Amino acid sequence: MKRKKDEYFIGMVDSFAASQRYSRNRKKNKRKLLLKRGLIIALCCAAVAAIAALVWFCIVPAVGSLFAGSTADEATPDSAPAAVEEVTTTPVQETTEPVTTEPATTVPPTTAPPETTAPTEAPADTEEFIAPVIKDDGKDGTLYSSTLYLYKKAGYNLFGSTNKVAKNYAKAVNDIAKTLDKKVKVYNMVVPNHTEFGLPTRIAKDIGCTSQADNIKTINENLSSKIQPINCYNALSTHNDEYIYYNTDHHWTSLGAYYAYTAFCEQTDKTPIDIKDLKKNSIGGFTGSFYTLSGSGDLYSNADTVEYYDLPVKTSAKMRERMNSSTINCDVYYPASTSGTLTYGVFCWGDTAQFVINTSADTGKKIAVVKDSYGNAFAPFLTAHYDEVHLLDYRYYSGKLNDYLKSNGIDEVLILNNTMSANSTSQVATMKSSLS
Repeated sequence: MKRKKDEYFIGMVDSFAASQRYSRNRKKNKRKLLLKRGLIIALCCAAVAAIAALVWFCIVPAVGSLFAGSTADEATPDSAPAAVEEVTTTPVQETTEPVTTEPATTVPPTTAPPETTAPTEAPADTEEFIAPVIKDDGKDGTLYSSTLYLYKKAGYNLFGSTNKVAKNYAKAVNDIAKTLDKKVKVYNMVVPNHTEFGLPTRIAKDIGCTSQADNIKTINENLSSKIQPINCYNALSTHNDEYIYYNTDHHWTSLGAYYAYTAFCEQTDKTPIDIKDLKKNSIGGFTGSFYTLSGSGDLYSNADTVEYYDLPVKTSAKMRERMNSSTINCDVYYPASTSGTLTYGVFCWGDTAQFVINTSADTGKKIAVVKDSYGNAFAPFLTAHYDEVHLLDYRYYSGKLNDYLKSNGIDEVLILNNTMSANSTSQVATMKSSLS
């Protein structure tokens, strides 16, 4: 049957209205779909950002610390991992070709550079710190890891700390001193590392290093009146153009230790021996902790020479590698030390719980050196001034320090740490707990 016009018109209106409703619904659904998609994309972006942040701030530093190992002596603000050092039981010879290796730390206790002149005198004021003169040709190095920077074929430990961490070390030293008899004279020496004297200020700031001079000042300012701070910073700073630190390892050289020794003598009223009067011995081909960590061909091509000096007095020594080890009679220097990764172990046979040097100095004086591995190259020079030099490595020695001093008739103690150890909260805690 044929429709009437009005019925047809009504039908057209209804159809148009339905079309409009469909169009509106379609647009509405499209907006909802776009909104959902936008929300999903935003959530995905947030998840990716969160994962990236986790990797950057947590996983990357953790992996860096893992590969840096204990060779790094790493210190970080307010909480630093155990900073150094090294213990192996058998010297290992180096391979003949550079290879990339896992970080393996350092020097061995086991079983059985150019010619220099005497240093100029450093200022007597231990509170004055002389800024080193470091040449900067504008070139950059390579940040190998969160703890190691490679620059001009040498490695540098990154140092970063805070006043809080420095004060924590000073408090630990104060607490140790409190446990000692009043007659015991206590010295404290904090040794800066190569970064302070070898990296241009521009680079050091760029990679986030903080001032080791300021750090040592804070430590010294917070030591009790019972403790005499020994400023070796200036003696090293004024000789920073000499071979006072190794290129491939985190330790100082015997020459660097000698300059610190002269500072100790000047600040404790002793006359230092002249290094020119001592016969020098050398072992070439030392590729130390930085090379072990990085496997850098540049470091390998710039291998170090470990120099050590005959002493001006007759000496004999004995050691206990660990607390439960038997006592071994030995020499001050490890006689079988050769080229390779562990050559620094020539000094006092590496890190042992206890190492005692007897001398013919005939001064009637004895001293105990509570130390990290920097003390190994330093201690031999003390033989000119003490009948006995007792080295106690707090990482392996345990026992009340005051009882040890009493039983051995010792009334002088030098606490010696490099800045990385002094700013490692775990290392400092170990030092305090092992001697209490």
